[in-house]
Amino acid sequence: MKYLCLLYYDTAKFAALSPAELEAIGPNCQPHDAALRATGKVLMQESLSLPAEWKVARPENGKSVISDGPYIDTTQRPGAFLIVEAADMDEAVQVASKHPAANYGEHLGWAVEVCECGECRVS
Repeated sequence: MKYLCLLYYDTAKFAALSPAELEAIGPNCQPHDAALRATGKVLMQESLSLPAEWKVARPENGKSVISDGPYIDTTQRPGAFLIVEAADMDEAVQVASKHPAANYGEHLGWAVEVCECGECRVS
């Protein structure tokens, strides 16, 4: 099974960081990123653009209308994602829990959400 892991951060907390604090994030994440890669279960890992760059497509009067994003107004935003190949949800969570967002970024409001990917269930 494939699992989508959304990696969240708090935009207000991130914006309040000094340049030195921002610079320290990378080195503090490296051991966690290495442990994540060592699982061999990550099919894809990417960072997302800033929310100010997002666009939203939604239906309106039978047409797709495009507007500036993000879709939901909140301070917690997805900042990256993983696609994990795992036998079940427990294994996917175990893999995702190695990511820095599950270990290091408490002061940044980091979190990891794991969702099972599957067939469309709309009837």
